Amino acid sequence: MIAPSSISTRRFPDPVRVELQVAYARAWEALTATHEAQAVAFVRHLRGRLGSDEALHRYFREVAVPMQMQETVRARALLALTPDERRQQPSDPAEPAAPAPYRVIEALRRRAQYVEETNLACRLAASVADEAVSLNHVAMALEVADVLRNVLPVDEALMHYIRAFELGSVPAQLVFQRALARIAELQPVLEDIPVAEPAPRFSRPLPRPEPGFGLRAIV
Repeated sequence: MIAPSSISTRRFPDPVRVELQVAYARAWEALTATHEAQAVAFVRHLRGRLGSDEALHRYFREVAVPMQMQETVRARALLALTPDERRQQPSDPAEPAAPAPYRVIEALRRRAQYVEETNLACRLAASVADEAVSLNHVAMALEVADVLRNVLPVDEALMHYIRAFELGSVPAQLVFQRALARIAELQPVLEDIPVAEPAPRFSRPLPRPEPGFGLRAIV
């Protein structure tokens, strides 16, 4: 994903180009705010399992945050967390009360289970963040499509947004379909499709065609 200032808008007329640059700047800021809120929620969801710094690092691994945006998101998330939340540290699973020969094996088993549960918690929290980011992209793609409504068809305008923000194939398809569905709800396209007129109906049966030359009519 590239910064809004690097997105090419030269192909469009000057008034449209200016509005498009504003729309992309708004999209960048909205996406940053969404990632900030979701990163804070991610850290709080993993409280007790991961420290705040490790949780933020894990957020950037699980959720696709643009490289140019990561430091801003990290700084904003740290400012949004309380001092106690920033100091939080993971708690180790309790050691089982087992005879000495089995303590090492039991500790390894419990550690593996703890890691597996933590990974699942990270994936669940990341899925919530991905959904919020996707909804943000849909809203901003619709805004860009509205800016380009007089110069591009709606599907091409949506693809312009998707290419500008370099969305992966799966999120791109999701954003594209959701945006089209939203447009269809607001502006039903079926009403504008012309309906073919029915074929003319004759009041009298058509005369039978005469037999062709060289053919014998059978009565």
